[in-house]
Amino acid sequence: MLSNEAILYYANHPVEFVQDILKADPDPEQKKILRSLVENQMTSVRSGHGIGKSAVEAWSVIWFMCTHPYPKIPCTAPTQHQLFDILWAEISKWKRNNKTLDSELIWTKEKLYMKGHAEEWFAVARTASTPDALQGFHAEHMLYIIDEASGVEDKIFEPVLGALSTPGAKLLMCGNPTQLSGFFYDSHNKNREQYSTFHIDGRNSTRVSQEFVQTIINMYGEDSDVFRVRVAGDFPLAEDDIYIPLPLVEKSIATEYFPRRHPQIIHIGCDVARFGTDKTVIGYRTDEKVQFFKKRVGQDTMKTADDIVSLGMLLVYQYGLKPDIDEPIPIKIDDGGVGGGVVDRLRQIKRNNPERFWWMEVYPVKFGQKIRHKFFDDSTTYMMSVLKKLLQPFDDNGLPKDVEIILPDDDALVAQISGRKYEMTENSKIRVESKKVMKARGVQSPDEADCILLVCLPVKRPKKKKGAT
Repeated sequence: MLSNEAILYYANHPVEFVQDILKADPDPEQKKILRSLVENQMTSVRSGHGIGKSAVEAWSVIWFMCTHPYPKIPCTAPTQHQLFDILWAEISKWKRNNKTLDSELIWTKEKLYMKGHAEEWFAVARTASTPDALQGFHAEHMLYIIDEASGVEDKIFEPVLGALSTPGAKLLMCGNPTQLSGFFYDSHNKNREQYSTFHIDGRNSTRVSQEFVQTIINMYGEDSDVFRVRVAGDFPLAEDDIYIPLPLVEKSIATEYFPRRHPQIIHIGCDVARFGTDKTVIGYRTDEKVQFFKKRVGQDTMKTADDIVSLGMLLVYQYGLKPDIDEPIPIKIDDGGVGGGVVDRLRQIKRNNPERFWWMEVYPVKFGQKIRHKFFDDSTTYMMSVLKKLLQPFDDNGLPKDVEIILPDDDALVAQISGRKYEMTENSKIRVESKKVMKARGVQSPDEADCILLVCLPVKRPKKKKGAT
C-alpha cells in the first residue's frame, strides 16, 4: 500500500493520485472538480449527459479512502440503478486498475472497505428513497457523494448539513439540472456563495460525442429544455405556455420503482404510425411503472397487432393472470388513420379464440376529438391533463401523495411531453397543440408521448352480462 509520505502527498493532490495510482486520465473539468475537494468543503457540479460524472465520483471515493485515516463515505442517488449499476460499478472498475489497491480495498454490493477495518474505514451505498439514508455517520473524515442530486429530495440532505458543521466533512454533488427548486438548485443559485460550483456544457466536453449533441439539436432545437438540461447542463426555463413542465417529467423518471409480484394495474397502449417517419410505439404500464415494448417506423397493421398480442401474452405469463380471477388487460389503440386496422385485427383475434384471449379488452381512442368537458377542449388535452395530474407530487388538498407514475428515461419522450404548448380557446377551455401544429414549428411527431397518454388513460370497463362470472 502507499507509504506515509505518499499518503501525505496524495491527500492534497487528488489529480496526481488518479493519474499515478488509478492510471486514469482526467480531463480539465474533472481535474478542477478533484482539486475542489481539497480546497473546498462543498462542491456542486451541474452538467449535461456523458461528461464523466460517475468516473470523477468513483475516483473521489477511492482517493479519499486511501488518503484519509478511518473515513466514512456515504454515497447516495435517487434510484438503485443509478447508485449500484452505475456509480458502484464504476468504483469496482477503477479499483481493479491497481492490483495492490484491489487487494486492500474490499468491494461488496453495498460497501467498500479497507481490509481488516470493515466497520471503521468504509464507503457505503444507500439509495435516497428513505429519509434516514444518510443518517448515523460519524467520523473525523467524512465525504458525502450525492449522484444525480437534482432528483434527491431535500429531507435526505438534512443530516448532511448537520455533519458538514464539522471541519473534516466534505460534500460532492453532481447531476443534471432537472429541477427548478430544492437543495441542488439552491447550491447553484441563492446559496451559491457557500459552494464551489461547476457548470459543464456537453458541447465543450471531450467525452461527449458531437453526434449525440447534433442529434439533440436536430430533433429538439437548441432552445428546447431537453437540450438545456441534457446537453448544455442548464436548468430548464419556466415557460408559461408549456402544459407539462420538464421538472415534473424528470422527477418522475428519477423515481425508484419497487415492482410487485402481482400488479394491480396492467395496461397496454399503442400509437400507430400514419405516414413518413412517424413511429408505431407500443408501451405498457404495471402499477406506476411505464415502459416501452417496441418502436418502429412503418404501418404494417398486422405486424403491430401481432406485437401487441405477444406483449399481452408475455404479461399474462409473467404475472400468472387467470380468467376467473383477474380483470382483462385494457389495450388502448390510436384509432385515427391506419390505427383502425389494428383495432379490427385484435377484435378478430379475440372473436376467433375467446378462451385463449380472454385477457384482451380493446379500446379505440381518437386523438384531437372534440369532447364535452368543463375545462378541456378535446380528447388529447384531456389525456394530457390525466398525465399531468399523475405526475403532480401533491393531491388536490396540497398534501404529498404516493408516486402515481414513473416514466421511462427516453430523450424523445421527455422532449415531446415537456415541449407541448397549450392555449385557451374562445370558450375559455384548455387546448394543447395538435401534431400538425407541432410539426409546423419544427417539433417531431409526439409518437412516444401519445403512446404514454394511451397507456395512462383510464377506461370505463364494459358491464358484465347477467350470469357472467
